[in-house]
Amino acid sequence: MLRVGLTGGIAAGKSVVSGRLAERGAVIVDADLLAREAVAPGSPGLDEIVSTFGPSVVGPDDALDRPALGALVFADATARERLNAIVHPRVRSLAAALVDGAAEDAVVVEDIPLLVETGQAGRFHLVVVVDAPDALRIDRMVRRRGMDPDDAGRRIAAQASRTERLRAADAVLPNDRDLDDLLAATDALWDGRILPFRDNLAAGRPAPEQIGPAAAGLAGTSGLAGRIRAKLASVLPPGATVEPEGEAEGASGASGASGASGASGASGGDDGDDGRAAARVLVAPGADPGAVSAAVTAAGFPRDPGAELRRGRSAGGPWAVHRPADPAVDATVTVAFLPPSA
Repeated sequence: MLRVGLTGGIAAGKSVVSGRLAERGAVIVDADLLAREAVAPGSPGLDEIVSTFGPSVVGPDDALDRPALGALVFADATARERLNAIVHPRVRSLAAALVDGAAEDAVVVEDIPLLVETGQAGRFHLVVVVDAPDALRIDRMVRRRGMDPDDAGRRIAAQASRTERLRAADAVLPNDRDLDDLLAATDALWDGRILPFRDNLAAGRPAPEQIGPAAAGLAGTSGLAGRIRAKLASVLPPGATVEPEGEAEGASGASGASGASGASGASGGDDGDDGRAAARVLVAPGADPGAVSAAVTAAGFPRDPGAELRRGRSAGGPWAVHRPADPAVDATVTVAFLPPSA
């Protein structure tokens, strides 16, 4: 199963991309729909919201009055955090049930508006960000939704910034031109990257070759090494840690050339990327190296026996080399099993 996290700021066009991916065969897990289910009339979630914010947030039909609640939380960061603490755990529970029910060969797309804000990027094989300039998004909200410009601006300010969102992106779908352009970019990403990624992951093999950036949505991404470390850290069992390749030897960190457009890197030293990165997973004495290698594979980096044969065995002990199932990036993850004296 390939897990894709889809996100984008309000009025960026995320729903268009979600609909297109559903047409192409993806299993969509829509956080907005699940959030409505979590606070449906008579639900424990709605009861907790009422006890927290008062009866004024419930309409005459006993359903949540979303505009009334929105007026409270978008103007008050503390109130917004209290609401999120009520809704988000319930949404995640409902989403987990849907994911567990999907087929093993499915592409599961979790449509999560606040994916970055809630720190979930690391748990996905691929994070896709639908991006548009703030001014354009405000214009859309005013023209299409009849919103007041100041209110639209406040809603944008209440979410992660474009820079923060792009920093988490493995692929970017720009939506600052025609709708047809967005749909074409979505199709290219699906055919050129998502489906091969899924197939490689299911077969337990690294991508045989990298595809060009045009079909990969790489323009606007940065900090590949940091994103890879986050994906690995989210799945590694106890007794394993991840660090930039070469750090143990005093090198300057993971590879990745600067100069890519978009946001700054995900962590120090990752100022940009050219689709190349490296990381090292260190296994503590007594930990199960097979479990660590399996976790790295599950994160989207199958073991590459060919690379191991080419490089041989390190002086520090037995190790494994993993390469990405994602055909858009060139990355190496080395698993080193250090002896007790190391």
